[in-house]
Amino acid sequence: MATELSREEIDLLLCESGVGVLALTNGSEAYSIPESFGYDGETLYFQFVFTSGSKKMALLETTDTASFTVYDEQPAQSVLVQGPVESVPEGNEPKAATAIAENASIPTLNVYPDTPPDEFTMEFYRLRPTAVTGRQFSAFTPTPDDQ
Repeated sequence: MATELSREEIDLLLCESGVGVLALTNGSEAYSIPESFGYDGETLYFQFVFTSGSKKMALLETTDTASFTVYDEQPAQSVLVQGPVESVPEGNEPKAATAIAENASIPTLNVYPDTPPDEFTMEFYRLRPTAVTGRQFSAFTPTPDDQ
């Protein structure tokens, strides 16, 4: 059985998660990737690290509405945030950096182990939600009628 999370519960999960799954599309292909993020109570912020041939960056150009999912298993709950992903406007980078520093889970995994650091680009992006939903799931307990 699922119950809706309150806005306060949604905000708490977003503040405590630090990592989620970003889903992008080009209209015919879906692409989902784990991403660290920061949340300031209104907007999700990302610091994307990419190379010139990045599939993620190509699909950002073709995705009008991205989906971002965070979840926890104890208790079982999830939040789905939808909206456009856009570059953080010049001058707003400190706000993005602060949100990321406060609650992002920064991976220690290097996804480009054979690429020299000077071939990476790092840029701030944000997802300003157009829709946010959250659910908590309770375990199914069979009753005598279910057996």
